[in-house]
Amino acid sequence: MKIRSILLRVFGGCLLVSMSAATVSAQNQIVVRAQMDSAAIMMGDQTTVRLEVSQDKGKFVRLPIIQDTLVAGVEVLKISKPDTVDLKNNRIQVNNEVLITSFDSGLYYLPPFKYVIDNDTFETQSLSLKVVPVPVDTTHAEFDIKGVDAPPFVLWDYVPAWVIYLLIALVVIAAGIYAYWRWGRKAKGGEAAAEEKAIPPYERAIQALHELKDSKLWQQGQEKAYYTNLTEILRVYIDQRFHINAMEMTSTQIIDTLRRNEETKAVNQQLRDILEMADFVKFAKMRPLPDDNEQVMRYAENFVEETKPEEKAPEQPAADGTAPEKPE
Repeated sequence: MKIRSILLRVFGGCLLVSMSAATVSAQNQIVVRAQMDSAAIMMGDQTTVRLEVSQDKGKFVRLPIIQDTLVAGVEVLKISKPDTVDLKNNRIQVNNEVLITSFDSGLYYLPPFKYVIDNDTFETQSLSLKVVPVPVDTTHAEFDIKGVDAPPFVLWDYVPAWVIYLLIALVVIAAGIYAYWRWGRKAKGGEAAAEEKAIPPYERAIQALHELKDSKLWQQGQEKAYYTNLTEILRVYIDQRFHINAMEMTSTQIIDTLRRNEETKAVNQQLRDILEMADFVKFAKMRPLPDDNEQVMRYAENFVEETKPEEKAPEQPAADGTAPEKPE
């Protein structure tokens, strides 16, 4: 860095005069100028040439034609768009910048930049650019060129596109099948619940008691399962028939609640015998006699028969053909 600083300082001082140049027309109406940010650069560095033209408003200006190189060895990297500045007093200034670089050391003379205004040509003064070679430290040992690193392994880079599309299609199909299965099962469950709800509690209880009788559980030594199913059938029936939460009540609570119901007074004692026998079997592990098992089934069927709701007789029309009056 010291060598670079010294070289730039030396050559910068020598070429200071050539960094800024301006040409003024005889009438003092047209002023063209070219200046460089730095007159000395290291090889590969960049510097900017700033071009300016001052003129009266309304005059046609043709900017300098700039190629890829200003001279052999000095390359043009970028040319900015013209920028117009209002100088007042009916005058304007058009600014333009040219970014240049060089990769060969030496002293370069940049030719003047030519402007054409109203068929008159105006030139800036030529500039000088010194390109200093990059110092090379030969005291260090030489190093081999570093090898090329292998790219990391990415599985998706080796998977064909059609495989990805196939996987996406399979996922979509699986999601559709699952949604159809879930919706179909839910719909079937709703239909079954609707059908079950359409059956009156009396018919459902009688049907369940007949199925329990046909299962012959107590004949196979499964008294506990027999009494458990029997009491559950009765609890469901009482819940749906009398709208009390029999499923969550104890046997005593059910009896006390139904004692106050006019429809169950006649068979309340039979229900008490069923529930008490079931409690002995389930909790005291008692083995009832076959006659007891048959008797509780008769009691259960009688309880359901005696408490089923009465069917309303269809209303008969009056003798004169008019509909009967509804009681108020």
